[in-house]
Amino acid sequence: MYFRRIKSVLGSLFNPIFPKSCFGCEALLVSGEKILCSFCRHELPLSGYHFGEENKMDKALYARFEFKKAAALFFYNKEGILKHCLQYLKYRKQDQISYFLGLWHAQVLKNDPSFPVLDFIIPVPLHPKKKRERGYNQLTGYGEALSQVLGVPFLENAVIKTANTKTQTRKNRGLRFLSDKALFKLKDPHLFNDKKILLIDDVMTTGATLEQFSSAFKGCESASFYIVTLAFVP
Repeated sequence: MYFRRIKSVLGSLFNPIFPKSCFGCEALLVSGEKILCSFCRHELPLSGYHFGEENKMDKALYARFEFKKAAALFFYNKEGILKHCLQYLKYRKQDQISYFLGLWHAQVLKNDPSFPVLDFIIPVPLHPKKKRERGYNQLTGYGEALSQVLGVPFLENAVIKTANTKTQTRKNRGLRFLSDKALFKLKDPHLFNDKKILLIDDVMTTGATLEQFSSAFKGCESASFYIVTLAFVP
């Protein structure tokens, strides 16, 4: 706490007119820091997952649907810095957090020798009503950052969500599966024949959302699927 107070004072000196706070601890950011202070960046629980070996996320999705590989940037905890960031992202109009974390993940993936050459990046969509209420899909910045660094087209509107469902974080796997059934529809299945597609989401809990999202691509012939998320609940 002592160090954070010192950093806040220094931050006000560097940026006295338009001070910006860390989305993790709310201390003022100093010159060179964006979105998160250096302390919070180092506290985030990196998963260490990469595409060269099996991980717990892979195992959680096995037998649910066909995919090649899955990985997340962070582990998600019920409390902590990452939760604060995602709450700001989803509920407080701070969509720049998505792009910031996306650049971070993109660099990790770019440096992974096992990461495949891809054709498209596609996010889990929001229902149009919810998107209007929020003002954006929280995955847009994430996808744009991945696209920019990896050089892969980002198709934000390739899939539509057909019903406006409530948050399902607390539902068990069976209930999530039933309520998510047939919620996603692919606009042009033929576009993705024989393509390698990266599906992205923010947090994977049970995997039910990704399972139903992937079902929208059943009409695509010989398509291969890879999955990345910002966080995974182990």
